[in-house]
Amino acid sequence: MEDRKDHLRRIVVEATATSIEKWRKQVIAGQPETGRMFAFISDEGNYIPGGEGTAPTPLTYFVSGMAL
Repeated sequence: MEDRKDHLRRIVVEATATSIEKWRKQVIAGQPETGRMFAFISDEGNYIPGGEGTAPTPLTYFVSGMAL
């Protein structure tokens, strides 16, 4: 039987979130091995007190990732 350990690849994704104001947040995320990091801004809609709808909601990002 073939040794499957030769086919394993470890994928690391790091993310750090900070609060900007009210429900608006920024996440810096990426894969350290590539040396690339990306910034994402999210906000809730005005249907939540304090939300202003200035950016996609966290749920929108999650669903978009699943679609990819």
